[in-house]
Amino acid sequence: MQLQYSVTFNPPYVEVHVSGEPDYLSTNLMWKKIASACERHECRNILGIAETETRSSDHAYDHAAIFEAAGITAEFRIAWVETNRDAIDMAKLVEAVVRNRGLAEARVFDNVQKAKKWLTKASAAN
Repeated sequence: MQLQYSVTFNPPYVEVHVSGEPDYLSTNLMWKKIASACERHECRNILGIAETETRSSDHAYDHAAIFEAAGITAEFRIAWVETNRDAIDMAKLVEAVVRNRGLAEARVFDNVQKAKKWLTKASAAN
């Protein structure tokens, strides 16, 4: 199934719902829309709730170029929930790539409540 997503502002974060099979082009466009919403609402906190298909490890490494092109920088905090158990390892690889390259403060969670708690706690600290 093709990647489908919605991006909305839900203070104190931009909320993203994602499903389907990501590829480079759709992921690139999605992150540009997320970055645009963050800019428009002056918000650097992102809550992603995903149920995506598994993908190759190459896709995880593509996130460095995708984030740079979208303008996602180290000032962004991303709490990402992957609900597909088969895809969580790949989500964690994306997390490692993003964090190790200093592109954003990103964490992968297995449930929305933990992700929201981390994101709001991180927001309150700043």
